[in-house]
This record gives sequence, structure tokens and C-alpha cells, in this order.
Amino acid sequence: MDITTLLNDNALNLIIIFVLSFIGFVYRKRTKKQYFDNIIKYADILEKTPQPKYQKDYINNLKKKLLWEKVCFYQSGNINKERIAISLINADMHNIIALPQLNLLTHYFKIKQNKIIPINLFLIKEVLFGGIALLLGMLIIISNLKTLFRSTDLVNIVIAIITILIVTVIAGLFSISPLKRLKTYWLILKDRDFLKRANVQLSMIIEECNQVTPLSSDEVTSDDAMNEQDTKQQD
Repeated sequence: MDITTLLNDNALNLIIIFVLSFIGFVYRKRTKKQYFDNIIKYADILEKTPQPKYQKDYINNLKKKLLWEKVCFYQSGNINKERIAISLINADMHNIIALPQLNLLTHYFKIKQNKIIPINLFLIKEVLFGGIALLLGMLIIISNLKTLFRSTDLVNIVIAIITILIVTVIAGLFSISPLKRLKTYWLILKDRDFLKRANVQLSMIIEECNQVTPLSSDEVTSDDAMNEQDTKQQD
């Protein structure tokens, strides 16, 4: 078989092999940033050197942000997602939530009328895209199984086997975390009191966030008196 015939017969499979191999390589090589501990160490050293108070406050606030990003386990900035994450963790009496899963697990719930409610699985993007990817993977595997049993060319058979193996490995690699989140989602729904506890926590969070300390009437009266006195002096 010449190279032209090989490419014509297996162009799609070769593209799939290349793309999925690259994705798998990048996924396996992806590591968390390692500079966190060094930043904290140098910030501690810098804090002990003589400098203005505003710079020390700046360093302390940086350390707080870094530590919070290290331990919060969810993407901060979205108020509802933060409240869902904190409420779920505070309500988790039986430790069914794995912390690395927490950030994406918040996408399985929403806040409606100050209550945490589960989202329909078919409306969750991760589940929807995962289902589409699974369907495409099954079609690719079925197509290559047909080639495997019908083709008489050894090269085509080898490429079909490699494609099936790579699709299977990548599917398994990327499906582990979503399956764990689905399991946690079902465990939460199975425990009838879990969301009740989470909503109690949510109400406490909302109540605390809504607390505003108004100026006392004495302070307001005093300020008004001072303003009036200043006005008379100017006149």
C-alpha cells in the first residue's frame, strides 16, 4: 500500500489519533503552579524588613488572597457559586464531597428564591457535552470495529486498533472526574436532609451578608450640629 492510499483510507483515524494523543499528553503533563510556597516564604521575609505600614498591609492582603485561593477549592468571584460551595461543605456531615470536585460540583446546583436547588442533569453543560463526546466516541469505535472485521489490509487493521485504544483511553481519562461528581450529586440528592442543611447554612450566609451597621441617631445628630455650627461661623 502506497502512502497516498494509506492517507485516503485512514485520514480521519490519523487525525483522531494525533489530536487525542496531543490532548492526552497535555492533560497528563498539566500540573499545578509550584510557586505558591515560595511567594509566601518571601512575603514573610519582606514583611519583617522596615517599610511603611501601607506596604505591610499590601503584603498581608496578598498573603490572604494566596492562602484563600489555596484552600477555598472553588472559583471565587461568583457570589452564588461561593455561597453554594460554602453551604454544601458546611452541610456535609458525612464527608461525601471531595474537595477537588467542589468547584465544578457547584455547577450542578443553583440558588432560586434564596434556596439551593439541584439542576436538571440534562441542563448541566458538563453532562451535556460529556454525553455528546461519549456518543461521538461510540460512533468512532463502532466504525473502526467494522474496519477491523471487514478489512483485509494489515495496515488498516493496525490503525483501527490504535484508534479504538486511544479513544477508549482518552474517554476513560476524561470521564473519571465527571463520574465522581455525578456520584456525589446522587448521594446529595439521596440524603433528603442534605439540602435542608445546606439551605440553613445559606440562610445564615445571606443574613450575615445583609447585616448593615447604620449610623446611630446620636452620631447623625452630632454631625448635623457640627455642620450647623460651621455654617454659623462662616456667616
